[in-house]
Amino acid sequence: MALFSSDPEALIYLLIIGVGLYLLNKFISATLGKSNKIPLKQKMIVNFSLKIFTVLIVVFLVIEGFPIISLIDPTYTAVFTGAISTAIAFASSGIFANFFSGIIMMLIKPFEIGDLVKIDGDKGIIRAISLTKMKLETFDNLIIEKSNAQVISSKIINYTIKLGKKKTFKDFKEKILAPQDIGFKNLYEDITSTKKEFEANLKKAYESFSTKYYPKLYNFTFRMSFPYQKFRVIINEVSNLCKLYHEKNIFRIKPQFDIVDYNISIVVKFRLFTFDAQKIFDFQPKFANDVFNIIHNYKIS
Repeated sequence: MALFSSDPEALIYLLIIGVGLYLLNKFISATLGKSNKIPLKQKMIVNFSLKIFTVLIVVFLVIEGFPIISLIDPTYTAVFTGAISTAIAFASSGIFANFFSGIIMMLIKPFEIGDLVKIDGDKGIIRAISLTKMKLETFDNLIIEKSNAQVISSKIINYTIKLGKKKTFKDFKEKILAPQDIGFKNLYEDITSTKKEFEANLKKAYESFSTKYYPKLYNFTFRMSFPYQKFRVIINEVSNLCKLYHEKNIFRIKPQFDIVDYNISIVVKFRLFTFDAQKIFDFQPKFANDVFNIIHNYKIS
């Protein structure tokens, strides 16, 4: 027996429930997108599970809700159910895993072409995405192809911030200062400049760009180890290097760095901000090498 007394009634309820589920999907996706504490992989799982749940609810309402469906020969219903089961079995097999993962990635959209990402330790720019694989160009100018099944099961860090509509400076600052990696330690020490100087640089960047021409901001992070000996002297030299890169307009905002760990050495985390991913690509290796040379020169002196 059908859930509803007539097909028009079933259609009305289906539309209402469908719109409700669509809005729920949008709300949860937006909420997850704003959260900086939930890993990207978990966001993908939640979003995909919600979409699967939505599809199953709609299919259930169509099959069980419309009286006209009950008039169909049960044999055809069994064939239809079997076809769905077979499709799911094929999708979960190795042959169709990449294709199925590609569909998931199209729905979830963990990254886009041109985004700066880190996938299983490989950092670079997404150059191509298809239903079965994606291409990543690394900082060594190597093109790496990864299957979608491999990507979707990997730890993904996306260094790209989608600015969206330009709102308030507070909103802009919150997006930029969001931690970019999992397990980030709140062990900060301001060793570069005052917070006022950094905020002034942020505000200057905020006032100087338009989201029409700069829809994305790239907030790239990396870590380097520093010796305890002569640390203050070394870090002052690094601070001067950051000023130099900023004065040359290589990066829109002066590179920032913070102490994030103490162990056998001092671990310092650097942040590079730019509206052009290619600048990270072109200058981050050189910047890191310049920092290394400063450390090395004081080690041997």
